[in-house]
Amino acid sequence: MKNIAANDSLVLLPGQLISVTSDTAQLMRIDCGRVWVTITGDPDDYWLFGGDSLPLAAARHVVIEADKVFSRIDFLPSLQPDDRKSLHAASSDGDRLPTTTFPAEESIV
Repeated sequence: MKNIAANDSLVLLPGQLISVTSDTAQLMRIDCGRVWVTITGDPDDYWLFGGDSLPLAAARHVVIEADKVFSRIDFLPSLQPDDRKSLHAASSDGDRLPTTTFPAEESIV
């Protein structure tokens, strides 16, 4: 398991899986690619695409798997408590992301 810190980045090859944790809360942002994320204690799994972000609580075990494309993930310092309007995965257009479903292969650009 890799311990991540603010301002760390990960590059995953297609199909590559990594297990991470952090001593502090982080904001995980997908720079490019498409990843599947599961977090210990969270009943939902997430499909995240380039531009999407997901807040991560401290000391949680997070498993990230790149789908069929090269993916880059950035870990940013967590937002201040006053800046947190909600703690859910957000797409680049601000919508809540679907969990556990994945678009049909032909709809992927």
